Amino acid sequence: MRKLPLTPREKQLLRRLAAGKTDHEIAVRLGGTAKQVAGQRERLLAKLGICAPAEIEDAAERLAGWSTYRGVT
Repeated sequence: MRKLPLTPREKQLLRRLAAGKTDHEIAVRLGGTAKQVAGQRERLLAKLGICAPAEIEDAAERLAGWSTYRGVT
């Protein structure tokens, strides 16, 4: 997994993915459509070189300042 600087939006998205939120739930909270969030998710995971869902939480902890759920909505 690569360690690249993330934009604030990418950090928000990564934290919500790590919390198990769906594309629709993320779109409602952050704006946009579920289809747009799906595209952003795919680009972010490719950027980070994440292939397995289990790697998302680790990436969120290391790159987005997310160590616990902390009420991410």
